[in-house]
Amino acid sequence: MVSFQMNSVIKILANKLFALAVLVGVGVWLLVIPALDGGLGANPLEKLLHQSGEIAIWILGAVLALSPLRILFPRSRVVGALNRHRRAVGVSACVYGLLHFVFHVLYEGGPDGLARSLSKPFIWFGAAGLCILVALALTSNNWSIRSLGGRNWKLLHRLAYIAAALLIYHQSIAGKGHWHIARWLLFPLAALQIARVTKTLLTKSVRAKSAMSVFTKVTTPS
Repeated sequence: MVSFQMNSVIKILANKLFALAVLVGVGVWLLVIPALDGGLGANPLEKLLHQSGEIAIWILGAVLALSPLRILFPRSRVVGALNRHRRAVGVSACVYGLLHFVFHVLYEGGPDGLARSLSKPFIWFGAAGLCILVALALTSNNWSIRSLGGRNWKLLHRLAYIAAALLIYHQSIAGKGHWHIARWLLFPLAALQIARVTKTLLTKSVRAKSAMSVFTKVTTPS
């Protein structure tokens, strides 16, 4: 019975429609519904600006957590099922980031306000991070993999870590209280990456010792 229930859960998690529903549902729940029922407070546009930015950065954090989790828990069927949606999650982070940019333009009052906002350093960090996300979203397809080659494509998409660093810094210096939010993303991601690198190095060390042991046995005269 438990095995049957687990298989059902895995199938649901691996379903593309389920992943799409969750990614869209986050925006509906935190942006659309509050806008319709008047739950955005005294300054709705500012609330939408902050909410969309937080959604984008948390979704980006989620996709960056998937690879370390796959290395740390290679036998986990749940982690394996979630990793099937990495592209969709990454593209969703870009979409919410672009929505955040649109709200920023509206909040600043249009192109002139946007130009004036460029005097603030945190805007440049956010813009740089968003540009990287756009480039990664545009190349998140099989055609790009074939055109660039698997190795080059992987190198390009490692820029997601640079984007995350830029956007976390953008979030942390954007205003009072924002660092409190950013650190809840930064520290867990850093811990996962450290654990991933540590396990990878230990695995390579064990394999190297095993190979050396076999070589020694083969070459040692009996």
